[in-house]
Amino acid sequence: MIDEEKLAKVKSIVAGESSDDTLVEMKPKDLRKLRDAINKMLGEETSLSDMDMPKELIEQYRMVKQLQADVIDDDETPANQKAQVASTVASTLQQLTKMQTDFYTSERFRAIENLMIQYMKKLPLKTAQDFLTDYEKVGDNG
Repeated sequence: MIDEEKLAKVKSIVAGESSDDTLVEMKPKDLRKLRDAINKMLGEETSLSDMDMPKELIEQYRMVKQLQADVIDDDETPANQKAQVASTVASTLQQLTKMQTDFYTSERFRAIENLMIQYMKKLPLKTAQDFLTDYEKVGDNG
């Protein structure tokens, strides 16, 4: 269980009443427990396979777009930092586009394979086996 005193310190950080230095006093083990508890409450993923990558990328894009809006409106932000944020937005958008293309390609390939299986069921067994043998060779060389 998390110590109430430590919890009060964390709450004061969230409320903006103290600095992040409060966390420096905590042991790494306690920080990990705190992070795990927060992740559990937020429903965060615990492994890479649990992540919904398209959703995460879209969330990153939204955050970067918000950062861009904040930075553009800030007259004190240097132009080079504004350019870096714009570059990050473009990069995230490019990753989203690539992911969408990859998804479309894999879905199309899956549909083609399913159609091929339907037709293979109509072939004589020997012909289907020969095809699958050659198909596996192509896959191993690809």
